[in-house]
Order: sequence, then C-alpha cells, then structure tokens
Amino acid sequence: MHEMKTMTRPDPFPTIETERLILREITLDDLDWYMRHFSKREMVEGTGFPGPKDRKQAEEEMMLYIIDLFAKGDGFRWGITLRGCDDLIGSCGFYKWTKTESYRAEIGYDLDPECWGSGIMTEALSAMIDFGFEKMGLNRVEAMIFLANERSVALVKRLGFTLEGVFRERLYKDGEFADDACFALLRREWSLSRGR
Repeated sequence: MHEMKTMTRPDPFPTIETERLILREITLDDLDWYMRHFSKREMVEGTGFPGPKDRKQAEEEMMLYIIDLFAKGDGFRWGITLRGCDDLIGSCGFYKWTKTESYRAEIGYDLDPECWGSGIMTEALSAMIDFGFEKMGLNRVEAMIFLANERSVALVKRLGFTLEGVFRERLYKDGEFADDACFALLRREWSLSRGR
C-alpha cells in the first residue's frame, strides 16, 4: 500500500488557467453576481434551492458555501471567467474534502445558461479535477446529481465518472420526491484516460 500525500489549505487561493478560462477566487465583491446568478430559474432547478431573497442572505450563503469553505480548509469554490474578462459566468469546486483515510471530495458546479453547450464546463472541470488529483491528493471525486438533470449527468459521464448508485426519493423538490444519484471518478481512471 503506497502512502497518500495531501495538501493543506494554500495561501493565497489558487488560480487555475486553461486555454479559454481563468478559474479565480470568489470574494464578497462578487455579491451582485451571486444574487443574479443563483436566482435564475435554471440555477434554482439545478440546485434544488431557491435564490437568495436579499443581499444579506446572499452574503451569508457566500460566506458559508464559498469563502468559509476555503478559509476552514474544507474545499475550494472557483469563479469561472473567460480569459480577458473578469466577469463571472459560473463556478465550480470541491467540498466535503476528506484529507485522510478516504482522500475524497464532492464536486459542485454551475454555469450561466447563455454559456451552455460551449464546452466551458467540461474545460473548467477537467482542470479542476487535475488540481484535485495532483495538488489535493484526492483518490476519489464524487458528484451527487438529480437523475432528472440530464445535462449534468451527460457532463460527468463525458469526464469519465461512473454511476455507482441511485438514492431513491432522497430529495424533496418542487413538491415531490426526487431521485439523487452518486457518480464517482477514481485517480487511476483519470490518469489512464489522460495517458499518464
């Protein structure tokens, strides 16, 4: 059995660059974006959570799900921007980061509907997953997805994730119970798909 190595919380927040994108830190300066973005119908449907009702709630959510996530060393949430423009078009990240024993984390992601179908999220997640396996010391990356969210299911399958199980009626959404599914990707599977 080989010894796993994992990173501690880096300082400053790590920036990831790809051919078209820069994944950067999200700060309270992005509060207006957060309010607009997570109030869109598509975001509400995809996440299963209503948009923030006011700036105070939006700030509390940003602190809990984004800023404190990094500050406490529990994960990362990057803002997605196109090169040459600092305006956010979405976000992606790791949470529930287990640094020992299972060396795993869950992922979450969202993208402005105007950018859907452009390959942006595939590009962002590919770079983020590289970071997870290479820098965070992960062995396993998990994605919990509503089975009805066909776009998201297709995205993780394209990235090599495997459906491991369906949690029947695990969530209550839009007045009815919905199935949730666990998809996972292992370090060795990712390395093999990248020819490493």
